[in-house]
Amino acid sequence: MLIQFTTSIKTTLILLLFTIGGLNSYADISSDELIQNDTIATIKPPVSQSEVFVIPENARKAAIDFQVNSEISYFSFSNFVKDESRKIFYSAWLKEKEVNKLSARTDSLRKSYADSSDDQKEKISALILKAEGQMMTLNEEIPNLYEKARSEEKQYWQSASSDEKAKFQEKIKIYQDSIQQAIAALNKQKVPDTIMYYKAESKPVANTEPATSVTYKIQVGAFKGKLPDTAAKSIKKLGMLRKVESYKDEKGVTVYTTGSLKRYQEALTLQSQVKLEGIKNASIAAYNNGKRITLDEARKLNNEQDKP
Repeated sequence: MLIQFTTSIKTTLILLLFTIGGLNSYADISSDELIQNDTIATIKPPVSQSEVFVIPENARKAAIDFQVNSEISYFSFSNFVKDESRKIFYSAWLKEKEVNKLSARTDSLRKSYADSSDDQKEKISALILKAEGQMMTLNEEIPNLYEKARSEEKQYWQSASSDEKAKFQEKIKIYQDSIQQAIAALNKQKVPDTIMYYKAESKPVANTEPATSVTYKIQVGAFKGKLPDTAAKSIKKLGMLRKVESYKDEKGVTVYTTGSLKRYQEALTLQSQVKLEGIKNASIAAYNNGKRITLDEARKLNNEQDKP
């Protein structure tokens, strides 16, 4: 009985040690994948507070442009004098990369949205909304982190001697000069040693009229002055699914449009889709070389005389 009890204690201790070791093995894992299938992950802190922070090797040579004050600017992670501010800046830098990846992902989703089935559109719109929410959160965090890193470094340089500042500025100047020299050397390599001239054969130029550039867009709103709240919500929602553009006409009216199509029938199809997406009064607007024209004029220029 005593032997069995002792064995049980040993087994329990071994299991506890194995569990603790397993947990610790995951402590340093960080994720830089932003969208994987239909999930969006965030980057975990690179190291614990108690450890000395070290920039990962794949990011150490990355160029940055961070102004601390009117005298001091950083162009490399190694320029930071405080470990904590370097860590804060790196966190903001990573989050900025997340935003860029999310933005590219949502652009890709918007492009595939138009050609998808209704079931797929619902899933895609949910992914876009999720990514947009993620980007909003990150865009709120990033400026605060950069400002916190700046404040930490600014404190140091406010108490630094003039000699120390001068030495640092000289170091930065040498770094910038080396970059300029590398660029100049690269450009010099691209210049050929011998320049040969060839006389081009003259060809008769056809005397043709300039080609028209008719485009159809879907107008989703036109407002003079402040955008009404209901319209702002509808246009913002549509903007998560499609690219919405705006311009101010000669009367001072701000016009909101989406799409850029070459054929009237394509515009009719997109108009129906936009109406289903919440803009009930969506209409077709025509432009020739950027100038607003009537639909009849556009269809004549495009030789689209058949009635829809």
